[in-house]
Order: sequence, then C-alpha cells, then structure tokens
Amino acid sequence: MYAFHSDKAISMFKRLPNSRAPPEGIAPPSASTYAFRELRQRLVEEGWFKIHPLGELQKLAPWSAVTAAGVWLARRSGFWSAFAGVVCLAIGNSLAGWLSHDYVHGRQPFAWAMRGFGELIGGMSTTWWSNKHNMHHALTNEVGYDEDIALDPALHLWAPDPRHDTLPWLRQWQHVYWPLPYSILFLYWRFDSIRYVLKDKKWGEAARLAAHWAAFSALVPFRLLLASVWLSGLITATIVTVTHQSEEIFLGDTLRKYDFVEAQFRSTRDAKCNNWFSDVLWGGMQWQLEHHLFPTMPRYRYPALSKVLAQFASENDLTYRVTGEFKIIGDNVALLKKIGQGPQQPGNPNSEPLFKQV
Repeated sequence: MYAFHSDKAISMFKRLPNSRAPPEGIAPPSASTYAFRELRQRLVEEGWFKIHPLGELQKLAPWSAVTAAGVWLARRSGFWSAFAGVVCLAIGNSLAGWLSHDYVHGRQPFAWAMRGFGELIGGMSTTWWSNKHNMHHALTNEVGYDEDIALDPALHLWAPDPRHDTLPWLRQWQHVYWPLPYSILFLYWRFDSIRYVLKDKKWGEAARLAAHWAAFSALVPFRLLLASVWLSGLITATIVTVTHQSEEIFLGDTLRKYDFVEAQFRSTRDAKCNNWFSDVLWGGMQWQLEHHLFPTMPRYRYPALSKVLAQFASENDLTYRVTGEFKIIGDNVALLKKIGQGPQQPGNPNSEPLFKQV
C-alpha cells in the first residue's frame, strides 16, 4: 500500500477502523515484509523521497535538447537531416515517456503540477496509463493480471497450451521478429489513449492530447513524426520489458504465491549501464527493482539506493539481480528463442486478463 500512495492518502487510511482479524486464507506478513516496512520508514525519515530542483532539471535538460534538435533537423531538407531528425525525435519521445512516468508516480506537489506533461508532450492519457501501470506494479509478472507480459499470440513468454498456440509456425521465429510488435507500442498506446479519454469523457486530457498532435504536426512533417513514434516504441518497449520478462513469471501453482517484496525480487532485474548516454536513454528503468519497491521516490536517488537494497537482500535471504545492459537484452532474445522453439505445455493459461481495470 505505502509504495503507491501519497502522505495524504496514507493519513486517510490511518483514520479508517482497524479490522479485528485478517480475512481467512490470508498469510501473515513475512519477515522480509516487516524488514521492508522498517527500511521504507527509515528512508522516509532520512528524506530519500524529497525532490531536488537540480535533479529535476537534469532530467528535463536532455529531453528538451534532443527534442529541439530533432525538430530542427526534421524541418531541414535532405535524407540524412530527416533521418537524424527522426532518431532525435524518437529519443526525445522516449525521454518524454520516462518523464511522464516519473510525474504520474510522483506524490510531490511538483509531480502533481507536471501530470499534464504526459498528454501535452508524451501524447498519452495519464489516467489510462496510470490505471494500467499500477496493476503491473502491484502484480508484476502475474499471468492474467500484468498486461506488460500479455503479448501472445504475437510473442510467447511461457510455453503455450496447444489450444492457445494459434501460430506455432510463427512462434519459432519470435526471437527474430520481436522488434516488429515492440515498435508499434507507442502507436497503439496513443490510439488507445484517445479511445479511453473519449469513452470516459476525460475532456481535459482530450484537450491536451489534441494540442500535442496539433503542435507536433505543425512543427514536424507528419510522416517523420509517425516514423519517430514507431522508433521510440521500439526503444521504450525494449527497455521496459527486458528487466522483467526473462525473470520468474508466475502462473499455475506460483500465481499470487509470494508477498509483494519477494515477488519483486523474483520478477525484476536491474540493468547495469556503462555510460552517460545509456543512463539517460534508460530513464531510470535500469534501476527497475529500486523503482518497483519505491515507485514514488525520485529516480536520481536510485543509484545510492541500489547499495542499500543489495545489503537488504543479503540480510533477508533474497537475490539482488543485475546484468549488463546488452547482456540483459541478449538474455531476453534467448528466452524468446527457447520458448519459441520449445514444446507446448498442456494446461498453461494464455494471458487473457483475470482482472482488468480499463
């Protein structure tokens, strides 16, 4: 609960009456859960969740610079200027996604003030995304709950039941064609955002989405704008998936088996970036475990927090997982090949949602 809510929400929870006994069938908190609660309280008291103006400026500066360069290049004549413009705009769009992600997770006044960034700059509904993303955080890699692993039949992350293996001849090549479904991520999310805000009458978000499309269409040739969205989808989807999908996926006997803390350690792996450009491009997602355990903490705290979590893991019989940025991508491709060319598994579920918020 404390991982998602603001101080105001937590104070409201404290005013609610306490239940006399937990519901039947609910396991008591584990030792690692109690230890995690103590750790989080210590971090709160030490000020880890407070934002720093310089840290916020350092996040905004690369996005603004590369986006401005992309617009300037895309408006010039010539193939190479257009190509460079698309690449810069794609990187800028991915960075805008990470910034929007930060502001939606944030519980500080500055983050609340910046929530509209998601529609105006990122081109996606913040409410739609928040509903979808919170489920991913709460039930990471839980089949039927986490939409981030619901990729079948385009991509299979676990051996499919014969009834659900609709394209077995295609599955064996998924380690080759995976960039294609990844690259349409942002296009799909943009259209799904429009559908959501119209259906749920989120007129403020709809107005900001309209302003986003009007402004970028006026600044950049539309074909280059679409190309940049396509490329940024590939970049972003690769980054957000590789830290989870080759880790433990919970289905069958392991579905909803572990408590929040242990499940995050089992389903999440950090990526070790080796240079400034990679650190910027990954947008804090290289510290995926830190983010999943403390999503409301500013991302510039995560490098120092990683040392704290490594120590916490060793003290609580948990495994802190980290792999180099290129190897972790290679491991994911290897998993796609293994599942794609492996046998079917009768009884395995598909990713049809057991619970859907949006």
